[in-house]
Amino acid sequence: MVTSSCFVDGKPQAALALNDRGLNYGHGVFETMRLCAAQLPLWHYHRERLSQGAARLGIALDLPRLQVYLQQALEAFPADGMVKLLLTAGLGPRGYRQQGQAASYVLQYFPLPSPPLEPAALCLQLCQYALPHNARLAGIKHLNRLDQVLAAAELDEGVDGLLLDVEGHVVEALSSNIFLFDGHNWLTPELTLCGVAGVMRRLLCEEIIPALGQRVLVEPIALSELINAQEVFVCNSVRGIQPVSELVGRGDWSAASSRLPESQTQEVMTHLARVYPCFAA
Repeated sequence: MVTSSCFVDGKPQAALALNDRGLNYGHGVFETMRLCAAQLPLWHYHRERLSQGAARLGIALDLPRLQVYLQQALEAFPADGMVKLLLTAGLGPRGYRQQGQAASYVLQYFPLPSPPLEPAALCLQLCQYALPHNARLAGIKHLNRLDQVLAAAELDEGVDGLLLDVEGHVVEALSSNIFLFDGHNWLTPELTLCGVAGVMRRLLCEEIIPALGQRVLVEPIALSELINAQEVFVCNSVRGIQPVSELVGRGDWSAASSRLPESQTQEVMTHLARVYPCFAA
């Protein structure tokens, strides 16, 4: 067994070639996945989004090859943590036009972030940077994350960012999707013009929340709807669900987050942990 924390095209190494299109143009997609007991519990969802993103960007994804590389990496990585998969359009000559080159596959291991000493609800800060509309790129997790880099530069220490689009609709948090409970249904923003359609978001919409007999409405959400919501949480495929207690200067859900044992959010968290134990608090 080869022990390494990074593989490029199946070889233990930690650098991309200077003429890789992912490095030069952001021409690629990526997935950040929870690793639990040497398994990727949401791999089927990640694989589908990866395939969709690759097709959107014209990258020839070889799934059997990727599966071999992935198995090799999982045998070398620790049993628990995070795996980041980057798929780029591969090596090529200078210039924007793609010339049929083979894709590059990068697999990296990272330990999970240390949990806080006492679990606490998340505080959000509204970012002034607005996400532009681009229906061709909306939903996929492409390598160009400059929108998030610019938004993150605004944030105070210890808070996460809330991102709106250029029309003022709620889109997502900095690195997670957002859900709100209006007293009757769960709502999550429509992502046809911008934003990342997260794997955990899809799991909650299609499997977890419907299993509780509740509905998820996917629609444009105004900032006022978020502020007036009864409960709010964010989610991603590494951290699972995180309740939100506050939008700085705008909204306060601390009452809901302080009574988690009986909240709607806790009900969703409990069922998620029941089906996928790696997301237990």
